[in-house]
Amino acid sequence: MFDGIDIVVLPVAGTAPLRALYVDVMGFEVVEEGPLQDPALWSRLWSLPLPPTESVLIGKPGSEGGWIRLVGVPGLPHPDPAGVPDRPGAYALDFYLRDPGATEDALAERGWTFVGDPVHYLLPGTEHPVRERMLDQTRSGLRHAFVQYREGRTRCVLGERPDLDVSEVNAVVFGTGDLAGARAFVEDVLGGHVYFSDRFEGPAIERLLGLAPGEGLDAFIARGPGSRNARLEFIRHLAPAAPRPPHAYPRVVAGCAMDDLEALAARLADGRHGPSTGIVETAEGPQLGLRSRYGACFHFWQR
Repeated sequence: MFDGIDIVVLPVAGTAPLRALYVDVMGFEVVEEGPLQDPALWSRLWSLPLPPTESVLIGKPGSEGGWIRLVGVPGLPHPDPAGVPDRPGAYALDFYLRDPGATEDALAERGWTFVGDPVHYLLPGTEHPVRERMLDQTRSGLRHAFVQYREGRTRCVLGERPDLDVSEVNAVVFGTGDLAGARAFVEDVLGGHVYFSDRFEGPAIERLLGLAPGEGLDAFIARGPGSRNARLEFIRHLAPAAPRPPHAYPRVVAGCAMDDLEALAARLADGRHGPSTGIVETAEGPQLGLRSRYGACFHFWQR
């Protein structure tokens, strides 16, 4: 059963710039690092066009999931900019910030740029106010949604560790042209629980995402029984104004521990949800890779 994304894999040509972003400014801690053994195997599991050579695992000790693995892949092409969400694939990572202004100022001082000013809106279907701003994370071609942390309202490591200003990854957002199919996959194949399904729209959302007046996005968010981070979010991507080629490689691989890897492999064996590797034996135990037809790439292992 799906119970959150444990490790967010980010393939990049060089890990140093993102290590500086996440460790030096956003307060992640280096958990382990070193060369990757059997690069061909990991290239297969993560659907990479070139062999990865190094891994830097960073996290927020005390959190339940939402860690990041920076994977160095020499020769990987520079990613296309995220832009507006108008094609399949990984689009954004979400984080909660205790003091957004201070963190955003620190990032700006180091040369990171934002798509625009902060916006304020009500979470669809609720009266809960949201303060959000988008960072342009160009090294992976992703947006980072910085959301104001609200004590007792937003579950993350900040509720357990008052010394931290930035949470673990709270959600990974993927664009898909088949939102209904993605939801059926999450619920019926992964066993996830969809706890939010609504439409993001209105002037604040349009400014945040660079949408045209009147445009909006249908979305759903899934979690598991333990409500671990990071949650899995799918949005129905917009029709592009001009043809855009698909991304050349997965910008994010969602790494998830599963209760019954063999049962999951059986549900994926017919290929209806995209090509999978089947179960692969590694030094770390059995693993399974999936490049789903819903724009999301996954890496599963036995919990």
